[in-house]
Amino acid sequence: MARLGRGVPNRPVVSRHPRNWDWHVSLATFETTSEWPALTVETPNANVSLATFETTSEWPDLGFAYDYGFTLATFETTSEWPAIGASVPILPGDSLTGAAGQVEWNGTLWGPGTDFTVQEILGWRSLPQLDNLNVERPSRHGAWAGRRLAQQRIVTIKLQPNSISDPTAIDDLLAQLDAVTGVLEDEREWPLVIAGYGATQLAFGAVVDRDVPMNDGYSVGAPPVSVMIVCSDPRRYSLTRTGVDLVLNQSVEVTNAGNVATHPILRINGPVTSPSIENTTLNRLIEFSITLASGEQMTIDTDAGTVMVGGNSQMQTLTGSSVPVTEFVLGRGINELHYTADSGGDRPVVCLYRDAWL
Repeated sequence: MARLGRGVPNRPVVSRHPRNWDWHVSLATFETTSEWPALTVETPNANVSLATFETTSEWPDLGFAYDYGFTLATFETTSEWPAIGASVPILPGDSLTGAAGQVEWNGTLWGPGTDFTVQEILGWRSLPQLDNLNVERPSRHGAWAGRRLAQQRIVTIKLQPNSISDPTAIDDLLAQLDAVTGVLEDEREWPLVIAGYGATQLAFGAVVDRDVPMNDGYSVGAPPVSVMIVCSDPRRYSLTRTGVDLVLNQSVEVTNAGNVATHPILRINGPVTSPSIENTTLNRLIEFSITLASGEQMTIDTDAGTVMVGGNSQMQTLTGSSVPVTEFVLGRGINELHYTADSGGDRPVVCLYRDAWL
């Protein structure tokens, strides 16, 4: 007989984690983000090509506390950018084929290889009429020397249509000429490029006269044609625009290979405070009492006489020690430019210009 208060003890219960060999691990969807840095194109004549690239991601080792562990191998994700196209206007001179005597007027070509023969060009290589600013001396011989300033350049291009089998089709050919020599609705000027045996040169102008006499030549489908183009800026320029970086506190030589002064475009990049640029060769300075933040750019067009930041004029920031913006030029030959600032200025000033001739 069992003693009072005693009994048979219950068997202990042991809790075990069940073994599950059909273990599943779910990894959440993830993304890899790649971003190209901002691209800045200073001139329209640029091609941007981004090659295919790869981004590589690696999972860390995954371990489990209960008798089971596994590792995911390194893997790669490949991303490819679509083709990137940059639309740019037709550059002056793009239509030329290399033949001497060709004329390109706003992309339209005349001369060898076209429907029009160039018979004569007047006013292109000539020196334009000059305004002589000498002042007569009132009480002695001679005059006080003054500047000589060129008037506008007047270029007359004499053309003749090439022989055509049907003379009655001449009006169709002349209609093409009419379409590209019309009167513009504003003050814009178009590029005029003329190729000789040497370096091809460029000017900007507008058509002011077109003469097509209906004479004996017209009756046989070959009338003489005359187109007059007036260039408000009489200088002839190089086709290629040169770009030079002006580094802070360093003197940089900039060469104008022409025979007359040319007006550069200057781009000052922030962050910078009180930037100034001096042409020590000509002893001319432009200085601005302004602070440009990072990402801001001041564009100084010395020909147009404008100073712009983000679409707003900043001409009022030009200091009293500066020359007028339009007087800051690159003389012919070598010009030494010097860039300084009160603070900042780590990004160089970009100086863009064309060699110029009269």
